[in-house]
Amino acid sequence: MAGISDIELVNLFLKELLSHSEDSASKLKDTLHSEVEFKVLGKRANGKDEVCDSLKNGPNSQLMQRLIWQEPLQIKKQWHLEGRRKEGTFDRGLIISLHIENGSVVLVQQQKTAPPPPAERPLVIPQELRAMIDHALVERHPILMAYCNLENQPVQTFRGSLQVFSDTQLAMWIRSPDGSFVKSIQHNPKVSFVYRNEDTKATYSFQGTAKVSEAEDDRQLVYARSAIAEQDHDFAKLGVVVLVDLDKIEGYSGLGPSGQLNQIKLIRRN
Repeated sequence: MAGISDIELVNLFLKELLSHSEDSASKLKDTLHSEVEFKVLGKRANGKDEVCDSLKNGPNSQLMQRLIWQEPLQIKKQWHLEGRRKEGTFDRGLIISLHIENGSVVLVQQQKTAPPPPAERPLVIPQELRAMIDHALVERHPILMAYCNLENQPVQTFRGSLQVFSDTQLAMWIRSPDGSFVKSIQHNPKVSFVYRNEDTKATYSFQGTAKVSEAEDDRQLVYARSAIAEQDHDFAKLGVVVLVDLDKIEGYSGLGPSGQLNQIKLIRRN
């Protein structure tokens, strides 16, 4: 737009972006270059019409109306528009980055800021999460475990027998009682796990303390509840049960238009 400064252009862009007037889309297009690009997670658009539609009707169009917009900030060759969530809401904030050349916006990028942290609650494994853990292997979402070996080197491994043992404990069948894992947790019992379902985007992390159980009832129960594929590796039941007393669970059950769903932060309270 001829005869307009960059800051005036940025303010006009934001005004028309948030406006509900009938001609706001047309005025927004006037701020854009004919070959403008738009980028947001999972979506790209090119040209005035596509970009304007993506801005006005895209995945963040409703969110941006609920935010408190700050004064534009120039960082090197970019202009940043920051929309902050209102206090007491669970919205995520939004950053809009604008690249301007010769009086027109040539690139628009959007990204959400980190979600507000959920309130801490006492650690009890939710029922929905129990099912995810118990069915992780058969549903092809194996859980990744991390521990430190005797050289204090972090090691990552999948544990197909991982299952819920109680409201605050996980359990797994370890086929090699004299193997490096058992020796490692006797030296350093701290372990962690990550569950990820790429279909639903459910993501959970777990931290806890591992120990070998000597109780025969535990061995019988955990072996019986392990997946057949795990049992078939140890017909003779030579393994041992490792129990994990959980200290923390964090995560969410999926992603929706407003971001992470059903966030949790569960902490063991001694």
